[in-house]
Amino acid sequence: MFRRGGRLRAVRPGTVDAALELALRDPVTNALGGARLRETARSASVAQEFSLVGDDRLPEGVLWHGVNLSPLSSTPRALDEFGAHLAGRPRRASSVVGERAAIERLWETLGRSWDREVREHRWSQPLLLADPPALMPSLPGAGLRAAEPQDAAAVFPAAVAMFREEVGIDPLLGDGGRSYRHRVGELIRQRRTYAVVEEGEVLFKADVGALFGPVAQIHGVWVRPDRRGHGLGRTAMAELVAQVRRDHAPQVSLYVNDFNEPARRAYAASGFRQVGELTTLLF
Repeated sequence: MFRRGGRLRAVRPGTVDAALELALRDPVTNALGGARLRETARSASVAQEFSLVGDDRLPEGVLWHGVNLSPLSSTPRALDEFGAHLAGRPRRASSVVGERAAIERLWETLGRSWDREVREHRWSQPLLLADPPALMPSLPGAGLRAAEPQDAAAVFPAAVAMFREEVGIDPLLGDGGRSYRHRVGELIRQRRTYAVVEEGEVLFKADVGALFGPVAQIHGVWVRPDRRGHGLGRTAMAELVAQVRRDHAPQVSLYVNDFNEPARRAYAASGFRQVGELTTLLF
């Protein structure tokens, strides 16, 4: 018989606050899953997408098992229970993402069943946080601004190009891009997409992909190929940090593939420093 303290069970209204408190211990690392936990906290979806291990008031770990699979602030014992529970079950998630040490521990069990399905292993993704603003030499601005609804027609092809390049699949497949177009439009309506637009074309774009506690996590950074290597990314990223702090949250983070040296240099030049390491496994 399972002990109540260890049994894996769904997060429900009575335990959601404790789950959120656990995730908020590290809001930078847990930004993506934590944002979804907060979004679904008062709906029936929370029990369908989140589970916990440990005492109801002091859980040992929380697992997001929705479109992504992500452990949040989980102990080794909780990670082992998550892996044992999921091993051999049909996979629903399109990716596994989280702190590298946690994913490595989870994968010791889960990888036996799922590793053959992985399309790409991205074991090392430096997790970056923007330093507080400092006095910097005056540079010409990039003209970054929050995208407006009338920009959607220009932003959408840029978002598609970013997704194809970054994720390696076409977001227009399946439903012809309707769900992805809705996501792009929703981010614009929430003023969470920022872009440099010239003559009706997007030269740079980035999204606030997750908001959790004091953290805004940046996703979907893209520079038009013919403008790369000319300083646009560096300048726009510096402007982005200032605008996101003003509009959304004081801490601005993102994560990047370790092999993407041009992007890492641009982020470093824009004031980002490494504070952790994530892993993403894509199916």
